[in-house]
Amino acid sequence: MRWAIALISIAILSAPAGWYGAQLLLGRDTATLSDVELLRDEIRTLTIDFNNLRQQVELLEQRGVSSNDTITFSDTPAASDSLQDAFAQIVLIADRRDVNTGMTAASPSYLTSLFGLPRPDLNQDCQTMTNPVLANMLQTEDVGPIRVQMLEPAIISLRQVFKNVEIFEPELYARIRSAGSLCVRLIRGSETSVSTHSFGLSVDLNIDGITDTLGDDRTQLGLILLSEFFQKEGWYWGAGFGREDSMHFEVSREKVEQWRRLGLLPNEDAVAAILSGQAAPAQ
Repeated sequence: MRWAIALISIAILSAPAGWYGAQLLLGRDTATLSDVELLRDEIRTLTIDFNNLRQQVELLEQRGVSSNDTITFSDTPAASDSLQDAFAQIVLIADRRDVNTGMTAASPSYLTSLFGLPRPDLNQDCQTMTNPVLANMLQTEDVGPIRVQMLEPAIISLRQVFKNVEIFEPELYARIRSAGSLCVRLIRGSETSVSTHSFGLSVDLNIDGITDTLGDDRTQLGLILLSEFFQKEGWYWGAGFGREDSMHFEVSREKVEQWRRLGLLPNEDAVAAILSGQAAPAQ
């Protein structure tokens, strides 16, 4: 199996040469900025494929499959649950600080600046949301394999995430468990910092009910697979935080801004009207 990793490595190293050759064939002496960005994207994609392949090989070897074993393929593959067994396997998160490229975390300070505090008397315990801007949008619903309490647009988006998982990774879908969604409180150990779960835009997940260890730069293989589905829907993965929190998924700042433009979340004028006790203006 190590030969497969070698092939991916060769592809990554040869990508710049192939790109340069394409420029010559097209009769171009210099590359544009868009060409360079395209090349970077291609190399990034190949690197991700390489890291995923490397982790899969390591998992197989841990399960007793030797790198010298011959692997054969058939049009009718034999039934196997090897991938299912690997979903809960703990693996290193490759390049975790770059897993949310193109997205920004919607920090509690940012969300507070938009909507105000979820409630004025926050403490370490989960409490009821009293901020009318947010409380009026709260829903408690089943979204695929789990039940959550979140803001309505987040629930709609989360339902789409899980629908995609069910289609493309049905075995993984069946093993997804929730570790919590809305929880209006301060960050554990802090007297001032609000938890992102306080705003109804975050959810914690795991595989088979096994809680991920916070801050060890490792996670369940199933969460790595899930992160791709979340990121395509504009959700930020907690693996990219300064302290790794890979069971955590939250709506990105870019997604929040998009929802505000579409009127799915209240804009500045609407928030001011609601907090002052007036009827919110039309979006």
